[in-house]
Order: sequence, then structure tokens, then C-alpha cells
Amino acid sequence: MYKKILVAIDDSETSRSALAEAMHIARTSKAKLYITHVADETILNIHGHALSSVINLEGAIANLTEAGSNLLDKAMQSATDVDAEALMLEARNRRVSETVADKARELGVDLIVVGRHGQRGLATLILGSVAEQLAKIADASVLLVRKH
Repeated sequence: MYKKILVAIDDSETSRSALAEAMHIARTSKAKLYITHVADETILNIHGHALSSVINLEGAIANLTEAGSNLLDKAMQSATDVDAEALMLEARNRRVSETVADKARELGVDLIVVGRHGQRGLATLILGSVAEQLAKIADASVLLVRKH
């Protein structure tokens, strides 16, 4: 029986499936559910010097965080019958998977739920997906959810 569950969400269909699955497990297990989103500033940081003359980097980062907060607010509205807490995380100069795994470790969660997009390609081949990286480095069990 799970006591603490962390679900990592983004604005994708598979993420919505992962959230639904995590809520179902939390409800049936009477577990605490942590709904997290990671504001991934990596792309902005990598290209920061090149983009700084074209865009306001601090403004772009603030927009990422605001969009993530809106996503978490919407997720919390659907979690009315679950003991849930929203957590906004930032992946400053770190992989998203490391950020999620560290927060899960800090919270002492039993299960991490994350959507698996099933995308392939050169970037996934070289770097691996966030879900795959998380499954490799997390201390807790990881449930990879595909789109329903």
C-alpha cells in the first residue's frame, strides 16, 4: 500500500493520463499525492547568450514558471477527493529527472508516476527521455503511464 505518491506533470496528453492514474492510486490507497511540475529553464540557459539580444530571459523564465503554476492549479482542481499538494520545482542547470528524483527522495515517496510519451529519435537515443532517466535514478518505484 502506498503512503506517498509523487506525480510529475507537464502540458501533454500522457501527463494527464499519469495524473488520472496517480489520483486513482492515491484515492484507493488513501495516500498523500504530490503533484509536481518542473519549470525547465535548460534551453533558455543553453542559448541564453545568443537569445539575450532577442528576448528577455528573466521574463521568459517567469513565463515558464507562471505557465507551470497555472498547470498545477488546474491539476489541483481535479484532485478534490484526494489529499493532494502542488509543488513547483525548478531545474536550474539540472536535468528534470534529477530534480524530480531529488524531490521524491526528500519527501520520502513510495511511488513516482510519470507519463511516457513514447517518442523516439536522436535526442531520446542520446539523452534518454525524462521518464527513462527517472526510472534509472529514482529510489522509489516508478510507474510509466502511456496515453489512455
